[in-house]
Amino acid sequence: MAKISAFKPALPHLNNISSFDDFFGTAKKKFPNYLKEGFYKKQEKESIFVYRILKPNRSHTGIIACASLLDFIEGKIKKHENTLAAKEIQMEEIFRERNAVIKPVLLTYPNVLEIDAWMNRITASQPFSFRIPFEDEEHLFWEIQDQELIQYVSHLFAKKVKSTYICDGHHRTATAEKLFELYGNKKEESNPYNYLLAGFFAASEVVINNFNRALTSLHGLSAEIFLSKLKKYFLVSPQTQAYRPVKTHEMGMQLQQNWYKLELKKECLPQTESISDRLDVSIFNTFILQNILGISDVRADETIKYIEGTKGVASLEKKGEADKYGASFILYPLALEDMIQISDQMGTLPPKSTFIEPRMRNGFVAQLYQL
Repeated sequence: MAKISAFKPALPHLNNISSFDDFFGTAKKKFPNYLKEGFYKKQEKESIFVYRILKPNRSHTGIIACASLLDFIEGKIKKHENTLAAKEIQMEEIFRERNAVIKPVLLTYPNVLEIDAWMNRITASQPFSFRIPFEDEEHLFWEIQDQELIQYVSHLFAKKVKSTYICDGHHRTATAEKLFELYGNKKEESNPYNYLLAGFFAASEVVINNFNRALTSLHGLSAEIFLSKLKKYFLVSPQTQAYRPVKTHEMGMQLQQNWYKLELKKECLPQTESISDRLDVSIFNTFILQNILGISDVRADETIKYIEGTKGVASLEKKGEADKYGASFILYPLALEDMIQISDQMGTLPPKSTFIEPRMRNGFVAQLYQL
């Protein structure tokens, strides 16, 4: 069962910050300097936080606490992406330079009524402890130091949450595991290397957006030949405007400033029990990138650009104008249930399969190490 723990957070002195956008926008690079200059103070008491992100179109509410790295090693915190060795090395160097973790890993779990009710009681009965407006969002924090409240919600996680799932932060988690192997101590509960700073958001609070693609090259094919090759696998229908897919196995495509609807032919649907192989991103990689364009290594090909679905159609249309010899694609977003099932089956997703919200931010709450 899932374990969550309180920790001694390092919090920013908000009264000393003149511009939140500038300060937190640069915290990723400047955190060691900010720490030395006294912009952060480590709290004397252990805490957890109820954390709410207010966006223009919705809100997300969860808990910031520490997860157990033993839970990750034992498979109770489940992943859906493989990590890259080079990026792990880079991340480890960053952790050492900062001497801290400044961005929680995003974990999700199936909703638990009692945990939802606990958070609702906190936010309804207590004023928030501090607030950080950042870009177009409001970030509200309720700091919980009451041991009875912490023990109660910790007990709920231990009793009711069988597994948690990494939505964002695979490389940070892998790096934390390496540091645990070097400096962790299972018997020393106060050792920060035993833990993973995490944001726990129930499934109802998580939104999976599509991760769209832009191809800056058709690898020697003319637009006409590329379109004809697509018809081997897809029903291709011209559109008068940008097409947003409304179900799985559909895509919107922009080619030479013209939009098309692509619908996978039934006979082309992979006949396999693997959920991952039947995903739209896998179908795109197999039929369009590999079979038509001859791209064998999707991770390494620099002609593939990944664009968050939250940036909208305009970003793809602008990209299409800049790269008139390429094509842009709108993919249907992955279902959270599919991601969880793939994680339970120890499977992995292709790169850039999901763009998941809420997005954790750098520097709002930090966990300090002791190298």
